[in-house]
Amino acid sequence: MEWTAVVTALSTAAIALLIAVPAVASVLVFAELKQAIAAMHRLVETLNRDATPALETARRAIADAGSMVTSLKGEMDSITGTTRDIRLRVVRAADAAEERLQDVGTLLDILHEEVEDTVLDVAAALRTTRRGASVFGAMKRVFLKRRR
Repeated sequence: MEWTAVVTALSTAAIALLIAVPAVASVLVFAELKQAIAAMHRLVETLNRDATPALETARRAIADAGSMVTSLKGEMDSITGTTRDIRLRVVRAADAAEERLQDVGTLLDILHEEVEDTVLDVAAALRTTRRGASVFGAMKRVFLKRRR
């Protein structure tokens, strides 16, 4: 056999080996990949079976939390409105009390002036009465001495 035929045969055998080894490796990799895909499929089914109730529970919890937040917001708005109303009432009552206290102060000032005027009038009347009594007393002494 000629050396070219031998080289060609050897080259062909080497090429065949170089193609066969990756092909065998690919078959082995595809077999492993098929097993991995089957394991992943089982894992997804398990997760789906186990996670679905948990997801439903989480959805219900989120919906309940949303309704609670809405309810609490309504209550807080109601409390805020009530406190605003109470605050306005307290302010109005304080304003009214301040006006009444001013009126009472004015009334006490007027009453004080009236009492002062009355006391002065009574004092003047007593002074006049004392003067009149002293005049009558003097007249009485004068007339009584003449009769004796």
